Parts: sequence; structure tokens; C-alpha cells
Amino acid sequence: MRERVLSLLIQRLGRSVSGEELASLLGVSRTAVWKQVRALRRLGVEIEVDRHGYRLLRMPDLLMESEIRARLSTRRFGRRLHLHQRVASTNDLAKELARSGEEEGSVVVAEEQTHGRGRVGRSWLSPRGGLWFSLILRPRMAPQEAPRITLIFGAAVAKTLRRLYHVDAGIKWPNDVLIREKKVCGILTEVEAELDVLTFLVAGVGINANNSTQGFPEEIREGATSLREELGRSVDRNELLAELLNEFERSYEVFLKSGRGSLLIDWQDLCSTIGRRVRILTPRETIEGEAVGIDEEGALMVRTPTGEKRRVLYGECIHLR
Repeated sequence: MRERVLSLLIQRLGRSVSGEELASLLGVSRTAVWKQVRALRRLGVEIEVDRHGYRLLRMPDLLMESEIRARLSTRRFGRRLHLHQRVASTNDLAKELARSGEEEGSVVVAEEQTHGRGRVGRSWLSPRGGLWFSLILRPRMAPQEAPRITLIFGAAVAKTLRRLYHVDAGIKWPNDVLIREKKVCGILTEVEAELDVLTFLVAGVGINANNSTQGFPEEIREGATSLREELGRSVDRNELLAELLNEFERSYEVFLKSGRGSLLIDWQDLCSTIGRRVRILTPRETIEGEAVGIDEEGALMVRTPTGEKRRVLYGECIHLR
């Protein structure tokens, strides 16, 4: 109901519409309309109330199911949307839904996460204005193949940002998307499996969209950016989410049908890690050298100063100057 009220106000942006008209169009009472208007105003939507009725002053920066669906060209991804104002973690909620039988392609989206996570248990700041969502997948593959999903989705994010906003987005192995060497997006894939058979996979995506990074802790502020900070304007997050899901589904279907070859070529073309001096921090050791490529399982190939070629499947990658 709240979204329907907002959609009608958007259609009449800048013009007043009476509570009586809204109530008639929606088939509810004027009191019900007023309750939804109050709820929207609490969310920060600028609605002026006067003797003529209600007037939306400007387009709100809110995720809306109707706006997302209008831009989807997918068959599965995003056809079931779970939109929330605030959750602890979209990945955690998506895993709960997957365990209860939620279908592949379902998406959990939140305006804000209170306990978002990055790799190796790090916290992920997820304030309002960003784009925080998780996608449920049920591919027929072994659990150890899951890192490939991170790679193809990282490439899909970079391609979408380049196409929509003409920014020089690139990938830092294994799961970060950068603009001007600053992190704008992170991807976290988590799996559940039984007897070496993958039951489901949840791909969590966090993008600094219209949020500011100035309030981030000092240790991560210098290495982070947002789309608004790069472009000097806000972006339409409904459009961004829909276009990402469109690109994700295309890449995922290519991956399932024809394997990883072409997608890995895409990934390497977009990767800012290949050819760089890197330091890889793994649970057991630190490896330094030149990143020379990735293999079909998504492992980074690093040539050390001694000429040895090391294969690294997991770890934190630091680009060295």
C-alpha cells in the first residue's frame, strides 16, 4: 500500500492530489492514505500537506518493487523480491529463505544492514543510500567451484557500472570492484552443502551508491568511494539493481551452459590485479610477486621474485605500488 501511494504521487510529481482521490484510486479510506503518507515522511520522503491534499516535492531515493520490476528483463533473477527497510544481514536472511525452499533467483534487498559482513568475518558498513542485496542460487556444482560465481558476478558489476555511468570500473581479485583504485563494491558468496554436493549458494553484493564514505572509519575511508562521490550526483538505485540482475542472469546462464572460458576472459580484461605487484595474505603465509593470471577455478597465479609460480585460491590481495 505504501508503495502504491508513492507511485501515484510520483505520477503527479510537484502537483497536489487530494486524499479523496488517492483513497478512491486505491480503494481504501482517506485515513488509510494518511497513515501511509506519514510512514513515507518518516522514511524521509518529502511530501507537502496542504488544503489541496498531498504533493511530492522531489523523487525519493527509495527502493521500490514496482520500479525495479519495470526494468527487469530476466526470467528468474529478481522475479521474487524481498524488500526490507533494515535487516541484520541480507546474506543471513537469504540463507534462511533458501533453507526453507525459496526458489533460485530470489533476491533479498535492504535499505540498511546493521551487521553486514565482508570476507573473513569483517564487518561491512551498510548505511542508507547504498545498495545491499543477496541472490539465492542453486547451481549443480561442487562446493569448491563456488569461487567462480564470485568472479563472474564481479565482472558483471564492473561491466554494468561502466555501461550505466561511464566510469573506469575494474576488479581487484577476488571480490572487489574498484573505481580509481578505490573500493566501490564487494561481493561475498556463501554456500551450504551436503556430502560434497552444493545445496545452495548466496551471493551477497554491497555497493556504495548514494551513501557518503566520509563517515567511514579512518582505516578504510581513504580506500573507499561511492558512485555519488565519483559522479557528483545520485544514481537511480532501482535502475542499478535491475540492470545488475539482468547482467547477472546473462553471465550465470553463459557460465552454466558453456563453462568458464569466455567469462574468465571477460574477468581478466576487467581485472586491475593482473600485471600488478601484489601481496597476498593467506591464513598460513604471505606471498609477494607479480599477478600473472587466473586459472579455471578462479585461483590467482603469482610469480614470486625467485621465478616460482604460486597458485592462490583464497586470501586478501593488496596492490603494491
